[in-house]
Amino acid sequence: MRVVKKPEERKAEMVAAASKLFAQQGFVRTSVAEIVTAVDVAKGLFYYYFTTKDDMVKAVVEGYCSYLGSEMLKIAGMDISVSQKMRRIMDHSAWNACFTEPMLKDLCLPQHAALYSDMCDRLVSHLCPAVETIVAEALHERGEDVSQAGMLAGVGMYGVLMMARRGEMTMESAAAMFERMSGLSRCAS
Repeated sequence: MRVVKKPEERKAEMVAAASKLFAQQGFVRTSVAEIVTAVDVAKGLFYYYFTTKDDMVKAVVEGYCSYLGSEMLKIAGMDISVSQKMRRIMDHSAWNACFTEPMLKDLCLPQHAALYSDMCDRLVSHLCPAVETIVAEALHERGEDVSQAGMLAGVGMYGVLMMARRGEMTMESAAAMFERMSGLSRCAS
């Protein structure tokens, strides 16, 4: 006999199961049947909450981005130098836990360009407040105008994400780029 749960709880269980499966094998190789089996619900319930598997991918990515955003805001609020903050953001273990190689490989496939773009929008939406805070702090320390910190953070993040999709950017090169872009490399460590 199946356990009756609140709709938001059941939906969250499906997203959590899909998240685990996507991390392990990517979303291309994960079937809807595997997701519903992991949660022990009927396949029809999946389609009650999600129109397509792409909708599930977006829900999983939203969860990742929300988590990353909250972790990055914690770092932005730390009492350490701006260079240390930027390094901690770029080196945070949550990146690899959320965006595993199988998940990223699937997102970077040409046929998933819309999903990659959606992921970029979600990452920028959730992470830009932390990056903007750090860039503004760096600009302020140098006596420069902080009003463009948000624009610098957004352009930098979108640029990194587009270059990463083409394989032209790593986390290390992204960290170095953000340091150079905002002058963080000139700030005290």
